[in-house]
Amino acid sequence: MARQKVTLKASLPHGTFYWVTEVDARSEEEAVVAAENLFLAEMDRIDEWAFSDFEVERA
Repeated sequence: MARQKVTLKASLPHGTFYWVTEVDARSEEEAVVAAENLFLAEMDRIDEWAFSDFEVERA
């Protein structure tokens, strides 16, 4: 197994959400599934959260 950095992107009606994490996986497909599972686990356990960084550009 290799450590892999995975970026998941979701296009939402009012913006785009990215989830970036590192997982141990044998393939890209396995890495994506592991990253999705980690995201779902985080959302199940978290009561309150806030963004810790931002970037603002003129549109």
